[in-house]
Amino acid sequence: MLRFLLAALLAASFAHGDDAALAPVELTLADGEAIGYATFQSHNQKVVANARGIFMTHLRTRDEAYMAQLWRLSRSVDGGRTFTTVYEDTHATNPPVIETDAAGNIYLARMDFNAGDAYLYRFTAENDYADSGITQVPGAAAGKYAMMIDEPRARLYLFSHNNTFHTLGLDGTLLRSAQLIKEGPDAWLQYPLLSLAPDGTLHAAWTTQKRDVYLYWDIHHMISKDGGDTWQTMNATPLTPPVVADQHGPADGLIREDEFEAHTWLSHFRATNEHVFFGYLAQTQPPRQHFIRYDIPTRSRGVDTWPEVRGETIALMGLDGFFATPRNGPEGRLFMIGNDQGHLACLASDDSGATWHDHARATETFNLYGIGGFRDLTADGHIIGSFTDSQSSHSVTDRLSKVYFFRISGK
Repeated sequence: MLRFLLAALLAASFAHGDDAALAPVELTLADGEAIGYATFQSHNQKVVANARGIFMTHLRTRDEAYMAQLWRLSRSVDGGRTFTTVYEDTHATNPPVIETDAAGNIYLARMDFNAGDAYLYRFTAENDYADSGITQVPGAAAGKYAMMIDEPRARLYLFSHNNTFHTLGLDGTLLRSAQLIKEGPDAWLQYPLLSLAPDGTLHAAWTTQKRDVYLYWDIHHMISKDGGDTWQTMNATPLTPPVVADQHGPADGLIREDEFEAHTWLSHFRATNEHVFFGYLAQTQPPRQHFIRYDIPTRSRGVDTWPEVRGETIALMGLDGFFATPRNGPEGRLFMIGNDQGHLACLASDDSGATWHDHARATETFNLYGIGGFRDLTADGHIIGSFTDSQSSHSVTDRLSKVYFFRISGK
């Protein structure tokens, strides 16, 4: 009888997820009075870590026309347990995107929807993050934007959903601006994403918006071997910018043929030397969560997992999240962070996404929005990110939402 009872208890523990066997999710309330779009969205990076601390950005307030948002850059020097404000200001912008380098400097890009320009801020570690320079990037402003640091080339790349691509030096010099994408017959660029592989290959991806209706239409991808100077498909077919955004253009497409009439949204994106990882939700009936691993050596899809991505008990499904990998390998180690029925959760893989296992799941439930984070594990081996617990009606005066920082051991 005792043996039967023990077996039953073990089975029940496995069926419902043994939380004791999972890595803990450490949560810090970073702002208890924010707007519902405070961490808008997972297509860009708003949390980074370096030897001088952890840094994050978010929005606190807005005006009716989204032309005056109070944004904040925060810093933690105790592993994310507490945060102090480094800088804040009010502009017509969504949350700024940030990068960091080996010297601990912070690079921040924010928009000015009124003037149509973007601005790059450089906060240097040597100056203890006092504002040390601002570069105007003419014509770069858009509601959705991504940035990527390329430290070996001493460059930053800024990709905006107004079809433009901008290259800046780490000293703030604007090196080049160009139109990278153009509207297609069916859809135009909406959410841009960037990733840089260790070998220097720059990967760009995007979600499109269909003309004349509210429908996120399809997803595309292309690469550059020379720091954004020239572009090509994954099979090395040269592309001539501006590249048509939708399925009528030559860039590599991602979604299935029967998903064009449902919303499809690329939330997760990460490139290594061997693979490119994609995570997207297709809002079909029933919905489909996709994980795709493109294998670079064979130029083929090595893994295509759907309609759900799950471990033993954790199943991720949602419109936001991110991938994280160890900074210096091993190549196969990959984490996928997202939403499991209102719980912030994380899956882990040791074979580059061929199989997944439960790794972490918060005990609390939230109205999860804008789950994003640092693409690399921290120096002490943690996954870090932020999200909004959105309790908002999105009115100007509604600041009922909360911004959380989270930390999960990657060991």
